[in-house]
Amino acid sequence: MSSGAPPASLRSLFSELEQLFQTETQERVSTSVQAAERAMAEHLNQSVRRLRQAGTFAEIAAVLCDASVRFADACAVFQVDKGIVTCERVRGVARDDVASLRFPTTEAAAFAAVIESGEPLAAICSAAEVSPAVIEFFGHPSNYKAFLFPLMVDRRAVGILYAAGRVESAALELLAQAAVAVLEIRLRSAPRTTPAAGSALVHIAPPVAAQETAASGWDALSPADRNLHLRAQRFARVQVAEMRLYHSDAVKAGRARQDLYAALHEVIDEARAAFRRDFLAASPTMVDYLHLEVLRTLANDQPNLLGVNYPGPLTVDDKA
Repeated sequence: MSSGAPPASLRSLFSELEQLFQTETQERVSTSVQAAERAMAEHLNQSVRRLRQAGTFAEIAAVLCDASVRFADACAVFQVDKGIVTCERVRGVARDDVASLRFPTTEAAAFAAVIESGEPLAAICSAAEVSPAVIEFFGHPSNYKAFLFPLMVDRRAVGILYAAGRVESAALELLAQAAVAVLEIRLRSAPRTTPAAGSALVHIAPPVAAQETAASGWDALSPADRNLHLRAQRFARVQVAEMRLYHSDAVKAGRARQDLYAALHEVIDEARAAFRRDFLAASPTMVDYLHLEVLRTLANDQPNLLGVNYPGPLTVDDKA
């Protein structure tokens, strides 16, 4: 038998087998990737559902940290109050004395920068950047990087999601945004009374209520009308907070294009219709709290970000 090249029929068979192998390999890889994507999506969905069920800052911090550890070697959620950073929850380290992890922002340049800017930040895990307390607690190697994601409510950092090592920043930023939206819902819809220990949410100033009514003064309203105005304000805050939670990419895109209404017109129109039906038609003193909240929270008090086609505030004449 000749030791030369295989006959054409065998070469054809080899080619077909090679193509079949490549196809099967691609299918396996594709199936594996799809399974991983489904698993991640389910993890994020479950995390958001758990966040929505959390009530206090401590509960929200626990859910956020537990969800985030999948995307980092180690993570923690800190509360920020009057220049002091206090750890609420930590994962990825074999220590449970969380209460000991507390330090002033003057000892951690990265924490101070995130609180000041309100933007995520990557930093080297050094004592000057993330504080001697964090370095001692986590035992970070010198080549580690840390990522800090601020939890901003009413333009103020009330907390920070901290992640170090191998970090999937996109997923962590999404989780941080979800936590912020839930914090806003809790803060803005809860009664303004002293909260139970552990909530640590009392330092957020409530939005103005009485002076935004169309009546000559809050005292001029009947008890029933006052209650209706308060309900309308809570409705508006929750609706806009949920827009930020479930449509965060659209909010970012709308701000960038200076056309939030084009990016969110369906959900804005749906909320406006509900506000018109349930509140505007119910009282001649009603004002459009939904518009005020959209302007304040989504557009950062910059009307030009709403877009030229934004219909503007509803009035008592818009009852139909």
